[in-house]
Amino acid sequence: MGSTSHSKGRINRALGELSLDVPFALVVVVASSFVAVLDVVPTVQALVGIPVLLFLPGYALLLALFPAGSSDAPVEGPSFGRFEWQPNLSLVERFALAFGMSVALLPVVGLTLLWTGVGLNTAPVIVALSAVIVVGLAVGETRRRRLPESERFHVPIRRWYADVVRSFDQPSRIDSLLNVALAFAILLAVASLSYALVAPGTGESYSSLSLLTQGADGEFVAADYPEALVVGEQTELFVSIENAEGEATSYTLVAELQRVERVNGETTVVERQVLGSRTETVADGETWRTRHTFAPVVTGEDLRLTYFLYEGDAPAEPSTETAYRSAYVWVTVTEEPTDGADAGDDAA
Repeated sequence: MGSTSHSKGRINRALGELSLDVPFALVVVVASSFVAVLDVVPTVQALVGIPVLLFLPGYALLLALFPAGSSDAPVEGPSFGRFEWQPNLSLVERFALAFGMSVALLPVVGLTLLWTGVGLNTAPVIVALSAVIVVGLAVGETRRRRLPESERFHVPIRRWYADVVRSFDQPSRIDSLLNVALAFAILLAVASLSYALVAPGTGESYSSLSLLTQGADGEFVAADYPEALVVGEQTELFVSIENAEGEATSYTLVAELQRVERVNGETTVVERQVLGSRTETVADGETWRTRHTFAPVVTGEDLRLTYFLYEGDAPAEPSTETAYRSAYVWVTVTEEPTDGADAGDDAA
């Protein structure tokens, strides 16, 4: 027992003499710089980067401004000639102000980067905040060492360590087990909260379907659709499908010219002409643009030229209810005596 107590005393004294806030902050700064440059998983980037974004800049600035610790002595007013006023900040108040000042510094750093033309990419933001942290810590540590040791601000590691050891050093084994369980529960809760805050969200997955036309300048626009068609005359439209599903997806695109009736607010297809179909696998983040050339056979006014998009195979009779995405334009098809009025189909 004597040897154990002596070892605990030496550990307590060693920890009490250390001022670990500056080395710990520098380690976090270096680690965040590495993960910003290296291609690591977003969760690790967030875990290491959150202190640099939301705590350490304000902590370093507070250390530079107020290197003295709190005391029970009355606080005197500021001496503007010597700038010696030190607020009586408790540890909790200092940590809370560090968070608030870090949040306040973020837009300042961001505007500075935008003004200099650097941009708001991850690496420049981390480097800029790291510079603020390093300068603040250097100034704060220099000012702190000029103060008497009893007046310096320090994180009470020794007291925290002693309190933890004392909480587990209980005469009753049940009390010790309860403290262990409580400590484990606290660690689990903190870890779960941290993961919930920094874990990358799955985000919304979707696919978009657009009908386009090509202008004389070669640009694609979602306008100027053909309205008056002639039986047997070739007509051209472009269809664009964007894959944001998070994975490669196989699509089936079906085009139909439909005669519809509207009764009591419901639309019913009474006649249809299949204008073609095509299946294509599109990688995540890619856009598939295809040109569709067709010749109508069904005639009439207010015909619906509809494109159905399915993930995987399409049913025998596609509809807006079963399609993953659909888009349509209204057209009028008139008859003209032409040879070869058979429908053409080219989904290329």
